[in-house]
Amino acid sequence: MIDWFLETETRKNLLMYNSSMDAKVSIIVPVYNNKNYVNKCFDSLLNQTHENLEIILVDDGSNDGSEKIVDDYTKKDTRIKSIRQQNAGQSAARNAGMRLASGKFIGFIDSDDEIAPTFVEDLLNAFTEDVALTVCGMNYKRLKQKTANDVYTNPLRACKKHETKKAYILYLLATDGRMYSSVNKLYRTEIAKQCSFDESLNFAEDTKFVLDYIQKAQGLPAFVLKPLYIYNFGTDGSTIRSTAVKWKNWKTSYKNLKAWLGSNPTIREKFWLRAVYARWRISHIRSKKRAKNS
Repeated sequence: MIDWFLETETRKNLLMYNSSMDAKVSIIVPVYNNKNYVNKCFDSLLNQTHENLEIILVDDGSNDGSEKIVDDYTKKDTRIKSIRQQNAGQSAARNAGMRLASGKFIGFIDSDDEIAPTFVEDLLNAFTEDVALTVCGMNYKRLKQKTANDVYTNPLRACKKHETKKAYILYLLATDGRMYSSVNKLYRTEIAKQCSFDESLNFAEDTKFVLDYIQKAQGLPAFVLKPLYIYNFGTDGSTIRSTAVKWKNWKTSYKNLKAWLGSNPTIREKFWLRAVYARWRISHIRSKKRAKNS
């Protein structure tokens, strides 16, 4: 009986693996006045080892020539679709792209960043039936200093047997940085479309989307310990934003996090919630120092 159960579970996971290997993946790229970087970004998408892609470029009202580059790439490859809208912000652009997406899985890339050739393939291969989303490490490039280092490639502990899903996610938020961003991940499109990026926020909207997605999805994150997402720090779109300097924005994020947790948290959930608050206090102080020195 046990052998039959194990064989059945193995077969289910193999079917899921094979389905993921062939799946169409939608990649959404908001574009706004990034003409100096978009070519590298778009080329990194076209050079993926997983070729079954739907690349959705959302031009958010560019006027620096980026819009012409978007048009040129749309004509260059049939996998690329593009839409143009009046400037409404990155969240609105991502939401517009999600509405158009038809792939089984979906991901988000910023137009001044790049992805490694196996980004899609490796994140797809990490999906099994009980995985909600897949998460990779990053290569963090400081363009002005001409330095680069890999981050978020260390292993993380698994969810404990009697640990709630929310306690585990809070543990990840308190002890590690890879869950905060929306871009170093692949999601199940069916679930992602039940969520949206909050267009009223101009700070930590990524994190709110990730948490909303996790709440609706079955299963937990799976981690790929490779620096597959290349984050370019020092572009016009990646400098320290004034929003990170204002503590009131962190307080709004904390309020949203408490709402996500619910009205009756467990002792462990309360513990990790306080740990997240302490981490954010430190991050706020560091943001102020970086802004002062930039």
